[in-house]
Amino acid sequence: MKKTNSTLMDCYNKAIIKMIIEKYHFQPIQAVREFWQSETYSLLNNEKFAMWEFSEKAIFDMWEVEKITGNPRNSIYLRSENNE
Repeated sequence: MKKTNSTLMDCYNKAIIKMIIEKYHFQPIQAVREFWQSETYSLLNNEKFAMWEFSEKAIFDMWEVEKITGNPRNSIYLRSENNE
């Protein structure tokens, strides 16, 4: 598995962790753990999936959908018309 560029990951990490803190009022370390232990983070960190094409808001949505449904692929950003 090739990892996504570390500078790019740093930008996503900061933005998404900030969104988690603001929306869910988590302490910073809790927000970091929640994001870094998610499948969304694993997908984002894997260069094969090219998720840097998505905005921070889309990645946050994937993380949030993962928390609710257990699967980030249920996000509107990853669902396709063919799967419905």
